Amino acid sequence: MEMTENMQLTKEQNIMELLELLCKNNMKEAANSIFEMAAYVDVMEKKMDAVLEELGTVKDQLHKMEEREAEKGLKQTLKKAVSKLEQDCKAMKEKLFEVKAEIKAKAGEIVTAAKQKGKAALNKVAEFLGIKKKLENIRQNVQESIADVDKSIGKIDAFGRGMREAGQKIANTFRTFADKPEKEYGEKKFSKTELIKKPFQAKRKLLSGILNCADAAIEKTEQLAADVKQYQTDKAEREKENIGNMEAVNPAELARVAEPEFQYGAEAFEAHQKETEKATTKATKNVPAKSGKSR
Repeated sequence: MEMTENMQLTKEQNIMELLELLCKNNMKEAANSIFEMAAYVDVMEKKMDAVLEELGTVKDQLHKMEEREAEKGLKQTLKKAVSKLEQDCKAMKEKLFEVKAEIKAKAGEIVTAAKQKGKAALNKVAEFLGIKKKLENIRQNVQESIADVDKSIGKIDAFGRGMREAGQKIANTFRTFADKPEKEYGEKKFSKTELIKKPFQAKRKLLSGILNCADAAIEKTEQLAADVKQYQTDKAEREKENIGNMEAVNPAELARVAEPEFQYGAEAFEAHQKETEKATTKATKNVPAKSGKSR
């Protein structure tokens, strides 16, 4: 089944099967890292959709903005900035969809390998580290978009200051003609520039959230590699300990109870029983007869 763009990774079948296999084979740390990585990617996608929605709000607001001569320059500048951000965000969504598809494919590959070759194939989860490069690329794009938003907010602030200063200058000019002292005018609490700025501020907050998720997802890919390395180290130590315990057992006792691993079923059990009976009979014959008198 092809994964649709809005399919949540945490609910995708391949991911769920892989998580189940990892938990069953005592690799819960790796399972947690994969689940969290997938969850962060899902949140990134949701936030990108919210950014695109917010950009639509900004476009509508700019369209309704009055075409006064002083505001034409700002309006055109912001329209260009919004258009670029929209294109950048759509490109990021495409890259994120590629990441989702790669995570899904890798999970399916590991599940298939584990079913065919055994649990050792689960160590391939360390290969999720290969997705790190794409996530880093998305993170860089998000950082660039945040910088663009900050520039737009800076231009809005500068325009607002200029308009307020110009208005104050004109007002004080009239006060001078009326023989009144100049007055210090405070900023209007709900000025037009503040209203224009709000959607950009909301967009910046969403982009910052995407950046945090990208950082966390990258960290989880790195953690996965560390989880597998630790799992392999622990396994090697357990095997070494088991070998040490086996060496401590009496070799004769070990030989008596050991059976070839490839012997299975009723025939093998019957053969073993016959060998045991022969050994018992031989041992009985070699025991010296007891005398009735003690010396």
